[in-house]
Amino acid sequence: MKKPIFKNLPIGTIKPVGWLKKQLEIQANGLTGNLEEIWEDVGTSSGWLGGDGENWERGPYYCDGLIPLAYILEDRRLIEKAERWVNWSLNSQRSDGFFGPENNDDWWPRMVMLKVLTQYHDATGDKRIPVFLKKYFKYQLETLRYKPLKMWAVARGFENILSIFWLYEKNQTESFNELIDILFEQSINWSSLFENFPYEKPTGHYLNWKEFYSLLSKIGWENLINFSENNLEKFGISKSQASELFFKYHTTHVVNVAMAFKEPALRYLRYGDERYRKIALKAIEQVMKYHGMPNGMFSGDEHLNGKNPTQGTELCAVVEYMFSLENLFRIFGIARFGDLLEKVAFNALPATIKPDFCAHQYDQQINQVLCNVAPRNWYNNGDDSNIFGLEPNFGCCTANMHQGWPKFVSNLWMKEDENTFVNLAYAPCKLSYRNSRGAKIEILEETDYPFDDEINITVFSEENINLKLRVPEWAERFVLKVNNDSLEIEKDEDFIELRNLNPERNEITISFSPEIRFSRWYENSISVERGPLLFGLKIKEKWKKIAREEPFADYEVYPDTPWNYALNLSEDFKVEKSKVNPTPFSPDEPPIKIHTKGLRLKNWQLVDNSAGPIPKISKEDLNVSEFEDVQLIPYGCSNLRIAEFPWIDF
Repeated sequence: MKKPIFKNLPIGTIKPVGWLKKQLEIQANGLTGNLEEIWEDVGTSSGWLGGDGENWERGPYYCDGLIPLAYILEDRRLIEKAERWVNWSLNSQRSDGFFGPENNDDWWPRMVMLKVLTQYHDATGDKRIPVFLKKYFKYQLETLRYKPLKMWAVARGFENILSIFWLYEKNQTESFNELIDILFEQSINWSSLFENFPYEKPTGHYLNWKEFYSLLSKIGWENLINFSENNLEKFGISKSQASELFFKYHTTHVVNVAMAFKEPALRYLRYGDERYRKIALKAIEQVMKYHGMPNGMFSGDEHLNGKNPTQGTELCAVVEYMFSLENLFRIFGIARFGDLLEKVAFNALPATIKPDFCAHQYDQQINQVLCNVAPRNWYNNGDDSNIFGLEPNFGCCTANMHQGWPKFVSNLWMKEDENTFVNLAYAPCKLSYRNSRGAKIEILEETDYPFDDEINITVFSEENINLKLRVPEWAERFVLKVNNDSLEIEKDEDFIELRNLNPERNEITISFSPEIRFSRWYENSISVERGPLLFGLKIKEKWKKIAREEPFADYEVYPDTPWNYALNLSEDFKVEKSKVNPTPFSPDEPPIKIHTKGLRLKNWQLVDNSAGPIPKISKEDLNVSEFEDVQLIPYGCSNLRIAEFPWIDF
């Protein structure tokens, strides 16, 4: 059994400050803090509160974000909500160890609730949790032999394993290695898939959705994997064909993929084979190569769907990928996972949620110029997938979106040992911790990063401590100042180690000087990046309420200014900064803007209710006098945008 390189700090040890605190407060005042009152799936009738309503994954999903948010903010109203869910689950445990709604015995939603309970223990120290988990894991060990994983649990069995490792780290008297082995044996072997990644094209090349859906409508999900050979033959399909269809469906499903990136790390912890480190890195590299987007995500509407900037990415995949990256960093200690996390957290996450956190999309698009109920080139998502609303397309994201920001806060710093603290991502926060010897340690990180380039870290400690500061991949050089001593540093390491910082007060300043970068994407388009931020064309928005009551209404969003611009790369790209406003990711007053020139392309129009294919431009067709001033804003501040541009370079 291997140990992770780094360890999490208890929930509540790290508090957000500055703009990040505002963002969590917005979430608490938005859907997370009010969902139980407006959405019956997590209301009083929930099967996870003893009611006769929804009894599958939505209650556990919701709690997976509610718990850390409540205790990070120390919000008494949210804590009371959280305790009601936790207490019901704990009290539901039978003498044999089974727990949860009696009328739904699916393994999968319980895997999510296990994560909820471990977080609750991390926040409160509730001694009931380890006892509860041990009893349930013994039940699983006895039961899985004759009642194996099925459906979503087959694709996501590693989520169960995550909580087993959590228990082992807390109480190493029982490892449950046999249970871990059984779960791996009954689950999809994602590490094997990632070693030889087969999906180099959109999913439609491997699984025809209309044909597959037609088959499902005849035989049903359960029958696809449980029918006998004879019964399947009634529908003209063999057992091996059914198994292959099941495998392709799950291994192209974008949320499964986002979750599965941490599977090689869990195999590493169990079996200690160093090749899993390489597999984890290769997995992300391959998925991004064939399906990656400049916001740090990959397409999936609902399945992997190539690199076209009008394909969608599901919100569930965003928050699950963030959680996978946090675990990959913790287990392997590789700095790159921190870069990937910042890219997703500062771009993809806020871009798909209304700035006031009162509505969200199911699918976001890189080039998103119209959000309305209309057919688009999704693989198998519905016509309402990119509107902003309560539950567009399907309610899983309504329940699951809440974990993104709170878990990000909880993982900003980790520890390598009792006196060594490691930075995963930069953001304004305060760490307060007492080590095993009772020494008090405080780390205050004050910054407007990623909107600004300077980070001020003040350390108060009662013992000598060490800091490991992640060096971003894009930072070629920067200035580090430690207690008035300045060093200009060129990137040659993934971490800067500050060892034996003296007790009392230490002042550390990191001053980055990020350059504007142009990255190449689909059809030779370019994206504009600076530091961890992706930028998109600012488009004036016109919001139209189409259902429900405000503030938790459903909206279509229409462009009120042109969107069809090419950028002139020979022009200056001038950066303008301002204060972060009380709604950090609002398009109205973004804290950083880029001013440059663009050329409107009249032949670039809507196709299938999305921005059409990126046009090719010849110099002969250009009229320089027609260039206009355009403004680019952070992708995360936009609801409509172009972020993969056609371009000109004289």
